[in-house]
Amino acid sequence: MSTIVDIQELGRRIRKLRLERRMTLKQVEHGCGLSATHLSEVERGRTSPTIGALVRIARALQKDASYFIEAEERSDVAHQTREQVRPFSAGAGVVVEPLTPGVPGSRIFAYRVTLDPSCADGLSLGAQELPGDALYLVRQGALETDIGGLKMALSAGDALQASVSRAHQIRPLNGRGAEVIAVLTCPLETRA
Repeated sequence: MSTIVDIQELGRRIRKLRLERRMTLKQVEHGCGLSATHLSEVERGRTSPTIGALVRIARALQKDASYFIEAEERSDVAHQTREQVRPFSAGAGVVVEPLTPGVPGSRIFAYRVTLDPSCADGLSLGAQELPGDALYLVRQGALETDIGGLKMALSAGDALQASVSRAHQIRPLNGRGAEVIAVLTCPLETRA
């Protein structure tokens, strides 16, 4: 579970971004409706903004509010080399590799999923209450998919998109392994 930053770090990030955007406190004041004095106090870590105020500051600075409070400060451009990948297991015979560390406020999560030939259960995702989608692209091997009771077979090069409001299960077909690129609007890390 991720933690949030303290008020000094929050203020530092706001000031840093304001200066990168070459904006004065008065310009941010005009954009968010908070006084320049209050903004200055926030930047110096002397006071903490309400959630509503933080959202307005973020909007004035053209940034998602999550950028200011996530423990790890992330850029709007995410790059990851093959050596930086930190795979994790999502069940017996299922290895998941995040393709990027993500960008602040993004609702897209991309993974390389490798399914061992012997993994009978494959990768399962329960139905989600929040709206969203999943896209699966088979890179190697073949899959059997079960999306809310609708079963399909996919071969290398085939793709499938489905709402995450339905349960998903993908598993290797014909006793061979498979490699799948999965792009989702919900993170797999919370399910591992």
